[in-house]
Amino acid sequence: MPLSFRMIMDFKETLRDEKSQDFKDLSDKVSRDLDGVYIVLYPDDFVRAVVRRFRQGSVIPEVDLEFKANSTTPSNTDIVRTLYTALTGSGNLGNLVLDKTSITSNTADVNTLPPLRIVTEFLLIDRFTPGLSSSISAESIQLNDKINNWLKPILETYYGQIMVNSAFANFSNSDNWIQTKVEYQFSTPIIVNPRKIIDGILASTSPVRYVRYTLKVNENQAQFDMVPFSLRILNKDFSDGLSNRGSTEFKELSTQVTTSIKKLFGNEKGFSEVYVTKLTKGSVVASTEVTFSPGSTSPSRVSQILLNGIPSLETEGLKIDSTSINPPVPSTPRPFPGFAVAIIVLCGLAILIIPILIIVALKTGLFKKLAQAFSLRSPDYYDF
Repeated sequence: MPLSFRMIMDFKETLRDEKSQDFKDLSDKVSRDLDGVYIVLYPDDFVRAVVRRFRQGSVIPEVDLEFKANSTTPSNTDIVRTLYTALTGSGNLGNLVLDKTSITSNTADVNTLPPLRIVTEFLLIDRFTPGLSSSISAESIQLNDKINNWLKPILETYYGQIMVNSAFANFSNSDNWIQTKVEYQFSTPIIVNPRKIIDGILASTSPVRYVRYTLKVNENQAQFDMVPFSLRILNKDFSDGLSNRGSTEFKELSTQVTTSIKKLFGNEKGFSEVYVTKLTKGSVVASTEVTFSPGSTSPSRVSQILLNGIPSLETEGLKIDSTSINPPVPSTPRPFPGFAVAIIVLCGLAILIIPILIIVALKTGLFKKLAQAFSLRSPDYYDF
């Protein structure tokens, strides 16, 4: 991706020659400082900044920003915003003084940037109703206001109160829960790492219950470790209503399950949330996900806590089949039998030795002598 900007310094003619020491020194410094800027916002995709040449006026570097193949390359406007944001305050790139208004990437520049789009998505744990499909329905407006009153102040802490137009959430049916997508637009030249916004949303008090690991900001997903279990509840009878996760029956039983299990993990490091995503027959099997911050636990640790907590769950009205708690264990490959190894080795030796024996036999005339030996003619016939 191309990038250029004006540095407030005197131009030297030697900067036109990429083999000169002045060119090498300045290009190395510009590249290093730009690497430090873009690796922060694009840690998984950014590779390096390469200075192609310097132009006069004062000094204008023309730079190529390289990103990994098949990665999500930022747009030209994001390239401009990223550098502008890094310069906010001092206006310096390292100890280089830049003119912030001179930043360009192809046709994108600071003065003509379009509104910044912040698209937030998540799955609400609540029943989807047909009325939510219409943006003008009372229930859609009510839920939209609730979500905006929650998210808008969080975004304004990063971008200020310069939102363009009113944001309105889009609601869709996701297996009888509410898939939510809301777009905000801000008139600003700065950009904030989406992961920072995700952290801000996760740390806030939400007026709605949502699946935290489904939270996305501009296609960047919240990071959690999920440990799934199919918990078999022995003292509950399955009914048709439990198969619909938008039903009252599903909500009541899933709330009982999640509330009870959360008590077991309340003091566990990195614990986030418990979700029941499905209820099926047998007596009732709850497809459950226990979520943690990345790297803070292991499936064996989670299963042990659940096994130890079976008596506590029973006091909460849930009799759990202990065999359902163990997560699936990968099958262990059967060892290769020793006799098979011996057969393979012997076959390999035979393949190597047989060609050698054939060559020796041909050179010594062994085949001819053997043919004569097995002939029916009298021994006096042959002249050995």
